[in-house]
Amino acid sequence: MGITRGLQDRFGFTRNEIKVILFLSVTFVAGSGIRWYRQHVDASTIPVFDYSRSDSEFVARSRAPLSDQTPHLTAGPPRTDRKQQLTTGSINLNTASVQELMRLPGIGEVYARRLVAYRQEHGPFKSVDDLINVKGIGPKKLEKLRPFLAPQ
Repeated sequence: MGITRGLQDRFGFTRNEIKVILFLSVTFVAGSGIRWYRQHVDASTIPVFDYSRSDSEFVARSRAPLSDQTPHLTAGPPRTDRKQQLTTGSINLNTASVQELMRLPGIGEVYARRLVAYRQEHGPFKSVDDLINVKGIGPKKLEKLRPFLAPQ
């Protein structure tokens, strides 16, 4: 505390200014030490790795088509397959199950359950536009869903 009190009295620095000066001084000394170390350490002792073999294997594997023996990263079919099975007007909001509603674009399990809960609480949907009353369904999402929903 004697050093900080002396700097405060002698130069008129505040406590925070002294902290900043000390931080900058320590950072400067550490940076100088790192620069000296890098200049004086023998670079030949640092191992150099050749990744060209593993890189070329990665490129070859990524260009090769998937075979039936290749393990897939996902457990089920890709999400896009499930969504592509829809046709225009194929889902009826008043009779669709959670699983059927999950086939809609942008609708996961949480939204599907919300739709079913809303239907149970408020009765059948009178029109597709009633979806706007379900939490999380806004105008943009409604327009994405509209083509796949059967008219009420």
